[in-house]
Amino acid sequence: MIRKILKEAIKNNSLIGIRTKELQWGQTIIGYIVNLNETFFTINEIDEYGTLIGNTIIEMVDVLHVEINDRYQRRLKLIFENRLMFNPNNRITIWKEGKKLIPYFKILKEENILSTFFLNEDDYIIGFLLNFTENYISIKNIGDDGDDDGESCYCIENFIGLRYNSLSEQKTKLLYENRDVFY
Repeated sequence: MIRKILKEAIKNNSLIGIRTKELQWGQTIIGYIVNLNETFFTINEIDEYGTLIGNTIIEMVDVLHVEINDRYQRRLKLIFENRLMFNPNNRITIWKEGKKLIPYFKILKEENILSTFFLNEDDYIIGFLLNFTENYISIKNIGDDGDDDGESCYCIENFIGLRYNSLSEQKTKLLYENRDVFY
């Protein structure tokens, strides 16, 4: 049965997810099948930004399960098809704390720029700046998958920086602008 799914993936040039015995639960290798024989196959892996990152050879006996056409893969296919529009040189990162960020907020709001707002290096919010005052900021939250995730309000003094136009924001914006396709 797995071999049949792999054959169809080659025929239809479909993204496919593979989980093997070596991977932890929830981890999959995603890519395009480029070679298939009786005992193994080769998958050209794709990363989260739609870049082909190389071939992996997998033996059939090591496959635990195969995923095809799930929501993540449909999103990744859109990213892959649009990967040439991404530009890593567009990234702007500003490391300033609290009220020192206020001058940048006006531009983000006026130009409706999807941004990442950092509370610390590992704690951040992705979204569109809706409004701000001298002490508070409201953000339309956008998930990594491009889904609208409500609104939130934060004390400006809690922020340590912001970033926009990085590959991460470019990818999330693409997904956000096409979110209706996935439901």
